[in-house]
Parts: sequence; C-alpha cells; structure tokens
Amino acid sequence: MQSREHVKLLPFLSAFCWMLAGCEPTANRVDSPSSSSAATAIVGATLIDGTGAAPVEDAVVIIDGTEIAAVGARGDVPIPEGASTVDVGGKWLVPGLMDAHVHFMESGRIYTKPGQIDLTHLVPYDEEVAWMQQRVPVTLRSYLCAGVTGAVSVGGPRFEYEVREKARARADAPDVYVAHGPVTLVPAEMLFPPFDGDTSVRSVTDPASAAETIRQGAEWNADLVKTGYLGGPFADYEKDYAAVHEAIIAESAAHGLKVTTHVTALEQARTLIELGVDSLQHLPLNAPLDAAFLELAKSKGIVAVPTLAVWQRNFIDIYKPDIELLDIERECGDPQVIASWHEAGELPSPPQVALEMYGAGAAMAAANTRLLHEAGVPLAAGSDTGNLGLLHGPSLHYELKLMGEAGVPTTDLIVAATLNAARIAGQEHRVGSIEAGKQADLLVLDADPLADIGNLQAIKAVVKSGVFFDQEALLPSAE
Repeated sequence: MQSREHVKLLPFLSAFCWMLAGCEPTANRVDSPSSSSAATAIVGATLIDGTGAAPVEDAVVIIDGTEIAAVGARGDVPIPEGASTVDVGGKWLVPGLMDAHVHFMESGRIYTKPGQIDLTHLVPYDEEVAWMQQRVPVTLRSYLCAGVTGAVSVGGPRFEYEVREKARARADAPDVYVAHGPVTLVPAEMLFPPFDGDTSVRSVTDPASAAETIRQGAEWNADLVKTGYLGGPFADYEKDYAAVHEAIIAESAAHGLKVTTHVTALEQARTLIELGVDSLQHLPLNAPLDAAFLELAKSKGIVAVPTLAVWQRNFIDIYKPDIELLDIERECGDPQVIASWHEAGELPSPPQVALEMYGAGAAMAAANTRLLHEAGVPLAAGSDTGNLGLLHGPSLHYELKLMGEAGVPTTDLIVAATLNAARIAGQEHRVGSIEAGKQADLLVLDADPLADIGNLQAIKAVVKSGVFFDQEALLPSAE
C-alpha cells in the first residue's frame, strides 16, 4: 500500500461516486491528502455529529483536504464553487469511531498470552511476536474496515510506538495514540515475557524512578501515560502506589500528558481519582460503586472506559468450542486470528489467580457501567483488543453491544465511541466529532445507529483524513 504522501485520492472518490451515484468527481483532485485541493461536499444524509446533539436531516458536510470545513443543514451551508458533490440521501453520517483501549503487543490469537494459556510448545512466543510484527498492515486495515479511524494504545513495548509510525505512513490505517506504560510497581517479568528485547510494562520502584519513566515517555513523544494498580497477588509490590502516582501525575502534567489508569478495585480507584488521574481503564470489579464514588468521579471530570468485552471474551468465551462473533467481526477481523482459536483443541482451564481476580468481572462491570451512566459520568468505549478472542478493529462493536445491554442508550454509545474516546488521549480538539475545523474522519451508514447501535456495523464507506474508502475494499484476506 502506498504512503500517505503518494496515495491517489481520485480513484477512491471515483469508486465512492460509482457506489452511491450522483457524484461529480473533480478532475483536479490532488495527489496528497495533506495538500490543498478542491472541496468535496457530502450532502443529503442524516448527520449524527458525535457530540450528543440532535441529528440533522438533509445535512451538508464540506471536506477540504484533510479537514472538515463546514457542517450544517442544506441551505445553511453553501457549497463552494468547483466542489465535488457526493449525494448520500437516505443514509447516515457519524464520526469515525475510536477504540479507547487496545494493545498491539497482543494479537487476539490463542498464542499471544502464554501467561494465561501456555501454548508455547505449539508456537514459541518469539514466533508469535514475529507474526504480530509482520501482520501490522492487516491489523491496521482491519480497524479502518470496521469504521475505527482512531485507536488508543494503552501501553506496552517500544513496538507500540513502531505501530504508530507505520500507521502514520499509510492512508488505510487509523490514527494511533500511544500511552507510555503501563507504569507499575509490579516487576515486569511477573506479567509478560520479553517482547523483542523490550518489556511490556514500565516497572518502577519509587516516585523518583516513576518520574524518570514519564520523562522517557515524553522523549519518545508519547501521547498520554498509562498506569496500573493490579492488586490481588501483586498487592505487596504496590504498597506505595499512592506516592508513586502523585509523582506520575505531577510529571505528566509538566509534559502536558493525560494519565489513564488500569484499576479494578474500588478503594484504589477512589484514591487514584482523588490524586488526579484523568480516566479509568476498566471499572471496580470487587464491589458496586457507591454514591460518594460516583459524585467524586463526576466532580473530577473522570472519563471511564468499562472494557466489558475483555471480561466476557478473554475469561469466558475463549474457553468455549465456538465464539459467537458479530457479522462485522467475521468480515473485518483478521482471519488468521480467528482460525487460531480452533488450532489447539480443548484449552486448559484459566489460571486460578485469573479466575479469582476477574472471573466474575463481566456482571459487576456491567452493573457499574450502568451506575456510572445514570450518575452522569462520561463513558468511553474501549475493547481491550489484542486479548484472547478480541479482534483488532471490529471488536469495538462488541464492546458497544455489551455497553448497550448494560443500559447505555444509543446516543451516548455513539459519543462513547467517538468524542469521549478522543478525550482519553487528549485529542477531542481535533477528532471525535463532525465539526468544522476537525479532521475529516467519518462513516457513511446504510442504517440508523440511533435506532439500533448494531447499525454502526452497516458501513457503506469510510472517510479517513478526507480519503474515501469503499468498505468492501478494506476487507482483510486470509493470506
């Protein structure tokens, strides 16, 4: 696939016009989405802009280069002279989706977490790592295929940064935002094997080493910081977690980096919110959220990422003979990942420590998701993709399905998967909604997602940074 600097826009636009009809592609479309170009007007759809505002019927969206120039109802937004017009009457426009919790250091394959299911006698971990490195182009296209135009990597080895750079060099890839971390007091070797010579967590021992790790992240141009309080069998290592987090939060603020944190225990989550983290990855699983916690989270402006999908898929479904996938997971998911789930026959039982910490997590996480929503705490959608049974790209739709079943209305689900997800990485000023001045990332849908969140899967086309893709052209191959 060609780089962003050399991709030709006109073929994409022409294919899009053929698909929808009524479009007049302009002959002077330029070669680079970063260059100036004639505008494109997308007209006639019902617009759901990602802010939670009421939908706009018969809308006009003007795209100029990589950005949205104007948005509004037809008649309120003039179409520039010479602009190409794409008529999408009878369809719906939503912002490109963003997954607020992914790990590129994990593939979703059955071989990717030897600490949970050890199949290294079949596929040594070094081979799994090499497979992931080689498979990056397919992984990235799977995101765009599923309408996911942004992904927040919540920490891992230097490989996460490498994936970000590879995504920036491609037109058919999401924007990738990398969190430095996870910064934790737990020794790295207790959590993951080495990944191509690097650790998959950033272990620290005290506030000073924690601050130094944040400075390292700033030098590597991290987009945010990820911390972790693991608890359970690791609690003895984490006695100084509050002092360490104070140092992390202060140093991150000095570099303009938001802090998101892995925490599944109620009291530790409360403490971390009081200390000043910006968002929660996962929710407390050991108790229902009390009124004081909900008020604290709301008053502090916390955004919570429930990650319901990981408790269901990684700890329950992967051990079943078959995983029931959404249509878009089968269509856009990497077929080699899906095939791997059936290659090892009956799997060993999960480690007892994992069952004790997370085995009952699905029900409690769903209940606490509902409590947060009812209390007015913003939610962001993150799948924890890369874990066993979760597919890079399309499994975000499974997360949205579970959040809906937990009681989150469709309007709020769309905001969770767009603007609120962008807030996790501190990118809400440039992506996450269809507004003038923002990056032109949006989806054309064949069905109304406000009627059923499953209709977010009815993708006709994807627009990424002003480049139009027929969704069928993004389907992955088994090769």
